[in-house]
Amino acid sequence: MSIIELLPEFVAIPEATFLMGTPEQELSTLAQRYGGTRESYREESPQHQVTVPAFALARVPVTTALYAIYVQATGAQPPLNRHQAQPPAELLNHPVVDVSWNDARNFCAWLNEQLAAIEMRLVDTSGQTMQLRRPKTAFRLPREAEWEYAARGTDGRLFPWGNTFDPAHANTRESGLKTTPVGHYSMGASPYGLLDMAGNVWEWTATQDRLYPYAPADGREDLEAPGRRILRGGCYANPQGFARCACRFRLLPTVRNEFLGFRPACNLPAGTDEA
Repeated sequence: MSIIELLPEFVAIPEATFLMGTPEQELSTLAQRYGGTRESYREESPQHQVTVPAFALARVPVTTALYAIYVQATGAQPPLNRHQAQPPAELLNHPVVDVSWNDARNFCAWLNEQLAAIEMRLVDTSGQTMQLRRPKTAFRLPREAEWEYAARGTDGRLFPWGNTFDPAHANTRESGLKTTPVGHYSMGASPYGLLDMAGNVWEWTATQDRLYPYAPADGREDLEAPGRRILRGGCYANPQGFARCACRFRLLPTVRNEFLGFRPACNLPAGTDEA
C-alpha cells in the first residue's frame, strides 16, 4: 500500500480553553484507587486552564505498515523484533512500537518531504470531510496540552469516553493482550472522535518534561532543548490508572521500547490550503 492509503485520517479540533491536569484535592483519591502515594500524582497538579489554538491530530497512531515505508525509504532502524524487510502481516495495522522521540520527529520530517505526493483527509469532529488539501505547515508531534485536550475535551473527564473505566473501551493490562489494531476499541473514542487515546501504546508528545502549570512559552516546547519528553495515554502493559487523560510519563528522547508509539499533528487553519 502507498503512503496516501496508509496515512491516518486527521481530525480538525477547534480552538478552546480546557482544564488541564488533576485538581490537587483529588490526588489522594487517585492514590487510593490506583495505588502509589498522593505524591505519585503530584506532577498532574495543579489543574489549570489552558487555551489551545485550533489544530489537527491523527485519528489513530502511526501503524507498523506506514512506518515500514519510512524505514525502507530512509534506512532508519526498524522497530523492535521486526528487523525483516517486511513486518509480519498480522502486525501491519497495529501501532508501530520501539520508536524513540527522535525517531518520531524524523518520521514527521520525512513525511513532510513526501507532501508533493500526499493528500491529507481532513474531517471535522462530526466526521464530515472538510477538504482534501496538502498542509502548508509541517507534520509534527502534538504538544502535551494539545494531546490532553484532544483526549478529554472541555468537560474534565477522566478517560476519553467518560469518568468510569471500561475494559471494553481501551487496551490496557486488563485486556491481557499486547498491541491491538489501531481503532479496534471504537467505544473508547474521545469527544472529538479520536481513537486509542487510552491504552495500546504510549504516545510521544513534543513537550519537554516540566512541572505545571503548562506554559508553552517557557521553553518546554523548544525541540532542541535537552532532557526528557512527555508521553501520554498509557499502554497495553499498564493498568487502567495510566490510561487517564491527565496521566503523564516521561523518557529521554533516545529511548526505544515495545510500549512506545506516536501520532502526528499539524496546525489549523494556517496549516491547510483554502478549500
